Amino acid sequence: MDKKSTYGKWENYRITQLSFINNFVIVLSVALIGYVFDFIKPSNIIFDCTQKFFFWVGLLLIIVSVFLGILAAINRLEDFRLTAKIARNREKDNRESIKLDRNKAKIIGKKTWRQFVWQITTFGISFLCFSVTILIEYWTKIT
Repeated sequence: MDKKSTYGKWENYRITQLSFINNFVIVLSVALIGYVFDFIKPSNIIFDCTQKFFFWVGLLLIIVSVFLGILAAINRLEDFRLTAKIARNREKDNRESIKLDRNKAKIIGKKTWRQFVWQITTFGISFLCFSVTILIEYWTKIT
């Protein structure tokens, strides 16, 4: 097996995994929002100041996480569109257009990865914030 086909195989795995994890985190984020609102639904829960802080920070960050995930998915679609255009121009031997499109694709790819990293980071921090909110509520019951 030559190096080019090995790279292509692993590149395909990377692309597939990025898409899967991006979508998975979006689903987890929406599910977490649903869980938290279901948690606060009972009228007997009254948050103290600390819980309110962690709740609102968590809610803001989870919304940002979903937004970043959607932006990353849109950027990936744009990247695929440019890659298809590069392949078409390679067949037509249009080298100047290929160079410009590769530069654009490189910029979009870096932006996608930054958005993906921030999506994961904001999801993780929001999960911690919501966990603290819930643990404070049930601390006396579990200790």
